[in-house]
Parts: sequence; structure tokens; C-alpha cells
Amino acid sequence: MKDEFLTDHPSPHGLGVTGRPATSSVGAQSTEAREAHSLLAGLSAASLSLYRVVGNYMRYDQGARNTLKDARHKMAAAFLVPSTRRENYLLWAAPGSGKTYFVAEVATSLGQVAQYRELNLAKLTEAAFRSALGEITDLEQPCLCLVDEVDAKSEERWPYELLLPFFDSPSVHGGSRVFVVAGSSGSGPEGMKETIASRPKGADMLSRIPIDNEYSVPGMGVGDRIVVALSQFRLAGKRLGRDVREVEKLGLYYIALNRRLISARHLHELAVRAVERMSPGDDRVKYDNLFHPGDPENKAFWGQSLAAAGDLAGAYLLVQD
Repeated sequence: MKDEFLTDHPSPHGLGVTGRPATSSVGAQSTEAREAHSLLAGLSAASLSLYRVVGNYMRYDQGARNTLKDARHKMAAAFLVPSTRRENYLLWAAPGSGKTYFVAEVATSLGQVAQYRELNLAKLTEAAFRSALGEITDLEQPCLCLVDEVDAKSEERWPYELLLPFFDSPSVHGGSRVFVVAGSSGSGPEGMKETIASRPKGADMLSRIPIDNEYSVPGMGVGDRIVVALSQFRLAGKRLGRDVREVEKLGLYYIALNRRLISARHLHELAVRAVERMSPGDDRVKYDNLFHPGDPENKAFWGQSLAAAGDLAGAYLLVQD
């Protein structure tokens, strides 16, 4: 982690924080553990506004953040500026990167400008998929439609045959239609496109997605997990009538290194449970709040972390929107 990460001014390398240089030794730790400790050890405040892509969707990684901001603005412009070009998008995303959440937040940001429909191809039969597409056709309002897990149903011919007609026209009944097809197969967008192209009508569908409408979203790293967790703590607090202003750093260290917390959905569920366990009148999420009473993982992780990250216990990070 670069030295300018811990400064008295917002930096593209940090969390928009105030703090002091970290001085404690991290010992023989993994790269991620060292990164998490370095990120958290000297911080006193984190400003979430610097990491907001859209709505409540956050990314710490600057490249991912700006890529998704570009995608968001282009999708929104399709509804605000009349166009005859095809507004079809392809989104490849690493598992757990929150691709569904991202598109849903884009839709929320549009307000009454467009309806939102989410079709998960992996969960739909041919009849259900056909019916859902028919409902989109019947809509008189503009519509943003996410076809998630578009690389599913690999043994079937019907998915792309049914989608293809929708990719030919940017509007129906005068209302704009924006389709986003998303998946996680392969090691990147090229691998997913090869899989799609090998299926009936797959190459035809891909030919109707402009090259500059293809986006790739990397998985969440240490910084992403911390930023998303902070955001989810604030969001859970607002929904439960609690003002979450501080989070214990050891709790964030645990979240950053926990491989089971790989998605925004998992982090949201953890945040809700943690906020529910906060003491009445307290505005701090403590490390202990992350665990149900008697959970042996609480003591086990604390003991394992004591030598390298004991300075994070009892230290809190102020969260600012």
C-alpha cells in the first residue's frame, strides 16, 4: 500500500480519510492480511461518497469504479437522449462482484424514467422466459431489463432465439428499451463471449451488442470488501432506525479476510445481523456484534489476530456518507 494512502487529505489510493501512519508490525501474514492491516491501522474516518458508483453500490478499486460509472451514465443516457442505436449491453462480472446489485441500483437511480425488469435465465423455463419477455413488449413505458446468468441453459436452443428480436430495435411503442445481458462464465468477457457464440443464435445476439457497450467487472478485493461493508452498515442502520457512525476496525479486518463474505449480498446480511445486536443507544458496530453469542469463531479469530492486528481491537473508524 502506498504511503499516501494514510494522509490528512483524500487520495485516490485511500478511503478519503484522516489518520496517522501505521507503525505496528504485521509479521508473517498473507498479502491480503498485510494489505487490510495497512489500510485500517492508521485511519480515523472514511468518506463513502468518494467510492459511490450509483446509489448504494460502492467500489474501492478506482478502475472498477470508473468503468461502472461509464456504464451507468451510458445506460441512463439511452433514456434521456433519443437515439436510434442499439442499446444492448454485455456485462461480464467475477462471481460476487455485485453485478445484479449494480444494475438494480442504476434502475433505482432512474426513478420514474424507466421500469425495471430482472430475468434470471438460470431460474426460468422457456415458457416463463417467453412470458416475461412478452410483458416487456406490452409495457408502454421505457424499460431497463437485466438478463442475468445469460450464459446458463447451455443445452437449450431457445434462450437466444427468444432474445434476438428484442435486440434489433431500441424502442417499443415509442418507449426506449435497454437490455443488459450479464454472466460470470470463463475468466473474462472474451471467454464468456466464446461460450455464447458457440450456441444457437449466440453469435447473432452478440453482433447486436456494440463493442463499446461491453464491460468487465473484477471481483472485490480487500478495499472493496471494507468499503462495501461500511456502506452496508450505514444502510442497515438507516433501515433499522439506528445511526451507525463508527465501526470497530477489528471487525472490518475480519470482514476483509473472510472468504465466505464474497458478495454484497453476504455483506448486507452480516450488516443487518450486526446492527440488530448493537447495544441500545450505541452508535458503534463492535467486533462482537458480528457474531451470535457463543460463536466460537469470535474468540478463535480474535486469538489468531492478536499478534499481528491487536491494535485494531477497540479502535474505531468513523463512517461518513
